[in-house]
Amino acid sequence: MSSISPLPLLSQSAHQPISVLGGGWLGLPLAQYLQVHGYEMCVSRTSAAGVSEVSRLGLNAFAIELAAGNALSDSPFWHAPTLLITVPPQPGKPKDEQLAQFERLIERARASGVRQVLYISSTSVYGDNEQLATEDIAPAPTKPGGMVVYQLEQLLQREPAFRTTVLRFGGLIGYDRLPDSAAAIERRRRAIDTPMNVIHRDDCVRIIHEIVRQQAWGEVFNASADAHPTRRAYYAAAARARDFTLPDMGPVQPQPHKVVSSEKLKARLNYQFLFPNPLAIFEQPARDIL
Repeated sequence: MSSISPLPLLSQSAHQPISVLGGGWLGLPLAQYLQVHGYEMCVSRTSAAGVSEVSRLGLNAFAIELAAGNALSDSPFWHAPTLLITVPPQPGKPKDEQLAQFERLIERARASGVRQVLYISSTSVYGDNEQLATEDIAPAPTKPGGMVVYQLEQLLQREPAFRTTVLRFGGLIGYDRLPDSAAAIERRRRAIDTPMNVIHRDDCVRIIHEIVRQQAWGEVFNASADAHPTRRAYYAAAARARDFTLPDMGPVQPQPHKVVSSEKLKARLNYQFLFPNPLAIFEQPARDIL
C-alpha cells in the first residue's frame, strides 16, 4: 500500500526532462524511479564507462566532470529546467576548490535556463550540539564536511536565477549500506550509545519524487527516519538478522549528538516513511521500489 497521497503531476510534463548530477548510489536509482513515473531523465557520470553503464539502463547519459579547472561546456544535460544535485562533498579536497566547482556549476545552470534545483545536503550542517535539530535552527557545523556542505547550500540559495530546495538527509542506509560483520561495527565503537539519524535509500528516492511532483521549491527540509535508536540497538538487530557475532561493546563515554526532526517535511509533503524505524529494516524483506 502506498504511503503517499495520490496527488497529480503539477505542470511537470511527462516529456519535460530532469537532470540528475551524480548518477551514483543514490542518483542512479533515483533517475530510474523518476523515469518509471513518466519523467525524461538525464544522468551525469564522470567517466566513459559510467556513461555506458547508465545508457544501458535506458537513461540519457552525459559525461560531466566538476573537477577544478574544467569548464562546464553547454550540453543537453544542462537544458532541463529541473536539476537534482546528488554529488556528495569530497573529503580531503580543499574547501575553496569545492566551492569553485559549485560556482562554475551555478554559472552553467544560470546560462542554460535551469529554473529549479534540488540540492542533496546533510544533517551534518547542524553539528552535534545536544539539540533537537529542526529547520528553524541556524546551522552550526562542527566538522569540516558539514562546514563545506553548509557553504554549498548558501551558494545555491543566493542564486536568483533559479529556486533551490535544500534536502538535508541523515546517514544513508539500505541495500549494501547495512552492517554485516563485527569489523564494520568496530569503527563506530565510540558513538555506540548515541541516537542515530539515518534514512533508507527508498525513502530518499520517494521524498525527492514528492518534492518534484509537488513543486516544493525554495524550501529547506530535514529527512531522517522518525525513530532514533542507538547504534548499539541497531547493530544488535543487524547481528540477529545477519547471523554474526557482535564485538564486545561495553560501556562507553557519552558522545555529543543531535536528534533530527523531519516533522516539517512530513507535514509539507504529506509524507509517511517506508522505514520510520531503522530497526525494522532487518525484519522486512528487500523489495524493489521501482
